[in-house]
Amino acid sequence: MKEVARILLLTVSAVAFAGGVVFGLLLMASSSQGGFFPGLGLALGGLAIGAGTFLSWLCNGIVWALGMRSRWFGWAIVAQSLPALLFAGWLGYQIRESFLDRRAGDQRAEIHAAIGADDPAAFDAARARCGARCQSRAGLSSDLLAAVDAGAIRVARHLVEAGTRLDSDDWYGSRVDLYTCEGSYLPARLGLSAAVARGDRAMVDLLLPVSDDRSREEALLTAARLDRMEMIRAFRAAGVPLPTGDGDPRDGLVAAAASGAAIGVGEWLFAERPVPVGTAELEQAMEALYRFMETVTAPRALPFARLLVAQGANVDAPFRGEPSFLAEAVRTRRAPAARVLIAAGADPARLPADRRADLEALLQEPDTPAYDRSRQGCVAP
Repeated sequence: MKEVARILLLTVSAVAFAGGVVFGLLLMASSSQGGFFPGLGLALGGLAIGAGTFLSWLCNGIVWALGMRSRWFGWAIVAQSLPALLFAGWLGYQIRESFLDRRAGDQRAEIHAAIGADDPAAFDAARARCGARCQSRAGLSSDLLAAVDAGAIRVARHLVEAGTRLDSDDWYGSRVDLYTCEGSYLPARLGLSAAVARGDRAMVDLLLPVSDDRSREEALLTAARLDRMEMIRAFRAAGVPLPTGDGDPRDGLVAAAASGAAIGVGEWLFAERPVPVGTAELEQAMEALYRFMETVTAPRALPFARLLVAQGANVDAPFRGEPSFLAEAVRTRRAPAARVLIAAGADPARLPADRRADLEALLQEPDTPAYDRSRQGCVAP
């Protein structure tokens, strides 16, 4: 019986060792560099050799214990010992790290559960249980951003009263990347912007004093895009300066309002002129409005386009290498955008002959959304 066991174990040992070495060398010699993981083939090859050697070493050790004590076999086991033990140590380290990461993840989940319940006492208890690894993953600023995302005003106030502040370097990744219920992307990365987008005035009032200038500027641009005029008034009452774009009109309030066809904010900007509205601002606003119309079909796009034209915007300006916005709409098959442009004064006669023929066919197409707009947790435009 021992002889059969030894033969089986020696067979497994040989196959594991040879297979690990051959497969590992093939991976190491692979021409692939691993894409985002440079040296991936080298690392996987090393793992394959290590795993094969470790398994072979275990089998050989059992065979030795079963009575096969020849000198050459003993030296083979000794030769395998160092790489096998190194692999075992690495494997043990990875298992330990995985356990600690999982425990830290569970601790963070407790914190998020307390935030979701808007329970400051439970939040403090969960933070107290959060070990060093858990704390290294996210600090109190991230917890405040999570509270903003969850609308947890009591936890947010508790954190602010404890001295937590929000800088523009503090952001919460995709958890505060929002979409409007029309389907347009809203890159509200910072906490104050997310509160503005959701129309959470209590959260805005809480965060405004503890947010830095960049966060306030982004929040104002978000308010302009979503036609949150009451938020803009609140910011002005607090003495926050309106963003003018600092020489780049693409980053100003006018372009922001156009990027959401925000009629209320647009009319206010053109009536009161709280920020510069010149040719450059109108040009960037027209481009921003067109980009909005590429992804969203909204009735207010037409009155906003007419508002821009009334201020002197050129609805027939060249765009993206095409002779006009209308030509670009025809090229990309955006029938709703083409209809808005024509209704706002774009001249089809200025199109090249091939584009005019395509326009006639395009205008016969029904208005259909460009993309699927079904999203949970969207914000109202």
